[in-house]
Amino acid sequence: MAAGTGIDRRRFLQRSSLTALWGAFGTRALANGTPTAASGTAISAQARFDFDEVFSRVGTDSVKFDRQLRLFGQDSVEVGMGIADMDFRAAPAITKALRERLQHENWGYLDMPRAFTDGIVSWNKRRYGVDINPDQMVISAGVHPALLSAMQAFSPRGGKILMLTPAYNGFYSDLRYLQLPAEESPMRLVDGRYAIDFADFERRISLDTHCFILCNPHNPTGNVWSPEDLLRLGEICLRRRVVVLADEIHCDFVNQGHKYTPFASLPNKAVVDNSITFKAASKSFGLAAHKIAWFYSTNDDYLRRVKAHHWVDLNTLGVVANQAAYQGGEAWLDGVVAYIDGTHDLAARLIKNNLPMIKWVKPEGTYLAWLDVTKVVERIGARAQAEAASTNERRPVTPEMMVERFFVKNARVHLNHGASYGLGGANHMRMNLATSRKLVERALTSMATALNNT
Repeated sequence: MAAGTGIDRRRFLQRSSLTALWGAFGTRALANGTPTAASGTAISAQARFDFDEVFSRVGTDSVKFDRQLRLFGQDSVEVGMGIADMDFRAAPAITKALRERLQHENWGYLDMPRAFTDGIVSWNKRRYGVDINPDQMVISAGVHPALLSAMQAFSPRGGKILMLTPAYNGFYSDLRYLQLPAEESPMRLVDGRYAIDFADFERRISLDTHCFILCNPHNPTGNVWSPEDLLRLGEICLRRRVVVLADEIHCDFVNQGHKYTPFASLPNKAVVDNSITFKAASKSFGLAAHKIAWFYSTNDDYLRRVKAHHWVDLNTLGVVANQAAYQGGEAWLDGVVAYIDGTHDLAARLIKNNLPMIKWVKPEGTYLAWLDVTKVVERIGARAQAEAASTNERRPVTPEMMVERFFVKNARVHLNHGASYGLGGANHMRMNLATSRKLVERALTSMATALNNT
């Protein structure tokens, strides 16, 4: 079946006996400050919005689908589970606002509406209890441009940037652009979950370590850091004069039993003053292409220094879409968060029952799954394949890249290879679960079939 042509329902049902499980998930209580399913809010939200719809993105120049088809060949990828964006239809409030703005056929310079910043302030106060002074908030064209500005402000060329690893591969791209080396503090695995090695973290700080990029919730492992963990990290950084750059872009996705703690809400004012927080609606509402983000700090001197390196050109439709998301998209987001929490449960059961070669523990947050594929690497002979490919292609090829190619070729599923996530990424793949459960089940069933046939 070609990607984007829809599901062959008879073939799909024949290939899996777990379809009945779809309805058993998605009624989870939300643990991130939003209304709970017990009150009926999340359940009614899911009833209003069809997140099970297989919504094709092929033909829209999507990085998640079209780019992979260009790389691997036409019809090579049926389920894209790589790039971290969602496959659901946008919140109706966003589409409505964009349609209305399109009726005014003029695209001159935009005067930033106060309602836009007010919406951000209100959202964070209502959902997370954070008071943001709008005069201490800066709008940006994305979290990446904002982080680049901050690192330029605090770290001279050649200065080290501290990270907990494995870490989001986009951070490494930013560091390469600025010619700043990464100082990697690998996390420890404890009963299948990642934990911070605080002794190692502090050992990694030297005189030329100027910034620490904190990812909360953490991409790719899905850790939602506790207040105790955040405070301990913050105290170390304050004592060692390392500025905390807190990327909290995944903060709206927290699974049942866990709670997101904004770094700016910590009880130690000096620790908070030693930080800048970066956020956006792009992950929460699928607005990555609209290129809008924002950052804030209680430290006016820090903001002044960052703004000296910061340049922003915003687009009108991006502002419209983001403002509509915060004003009218909350019920939709509550439904998405509950749905994805249930999808994590579904994936955990499928992997346990059908893919015993893959190790995975349901994360605390994000819509990502960080898979240990050590046994898959061994099963398909990925190390030897990588060595041969490196010689033939005249570039470094890793075993994880061979696993990526294996699943594309044999299961028509695309995952991100773990090698690009730094120290700790070996023998791992990242899988995006923010899609229809029908496609999640289809992908995992196809992956199991591919391995069973190898």
